[in-house]
Amino acid sequence: MVYSIKLYTQIIAKEAQRFFTYRVNILSGCLTALFMLGARYALWAALFAAGNAGQSSLAETMTYFVICDIIMIWLASSYGNTIGEDIRSGDIAQKLIKPCSYHLMLVSSFHATSMTSTLTRALPMFIIAVIFIGLLPPASVVTLFVFLLSVILGAVIYSLIDLIISYTAFWLTDYWCLSWFKRALFVLFGGLALPLWFYPGWLYEVCKYLPFQYTIYTPLAVYLGRIPSGQVVFSIALQLLWICILFLLERIIWMYAKHKMTVQGG
Repeated sequence: MVYSIKLYTQIIAKEAQRFFTYRVNILSGCLTALFMLGARYALWAALFAAGNAGQSSLAETMTYFVICDIIMIWLASSYGNTIGEDIRSGDIAQKLIKPCSYHLMLVSSFHATSMTSTLTRALPMFIIAVIFIGLLPPASVVTLFVFLLSVILGAVIYSLIDLIISYTAFWLTDYWCLSWFKRALFVLFGGLALPLWFYPGWLYEVCKYLPFQYTIYTPLAVYLGRIPSGQVVFSIALQLLWICILFLLERIIWMYAKHKMTVQGG
């Protein structure tokens, strides 16, 4: 356990040092986030001015998207590309026999990226949004804590889904499509591109039976009060249920993925 924690901190420190070595990374990340914020605000301000988004307010919608972007900056991972590249190069065989867990190395590298992206992209975007756009605060301190809990549970669900999709790299010869496929699922079913309250009824019902909305939409719905207080505990329970289901599925697929790699001899 002590060794794992030490390795985890070392990997994060190394990745962060490599990122901040190049100042262009900081500048490009900050400018990209601010440009996307401005473009999104202009788009939704025009839609609300035309009366085409009556199910919400501009402040609520922008709060949704700003916090959504911050969460996604924190969550954004590329397990599929990393695993696929390790398989293609053959490095995965060496990494799997190391004393440290392969998954620990993946998660450590991902968390390092998340930390640097939060500082260079999420933080400037949040400050600018608070000053010039105005974000809605949570209804209460209790709502804020429940929101943070829901975000953590949603992050676990996101990582499990990401790993499950990434394991298909063991069977595919081309793994570059995995990140696009994953993002498409979250865009359509997770509320990444559009809050689910704008969806038609039938599509919203479909989303309710899939795990994707519990990573992004559910935490934000809790924050904005879109989920009645009597149903918040039920929503958290559903997140925990999906974590159990996805963890079991991830373990099963990983077992078969390692067997597939052994059969291929690499």
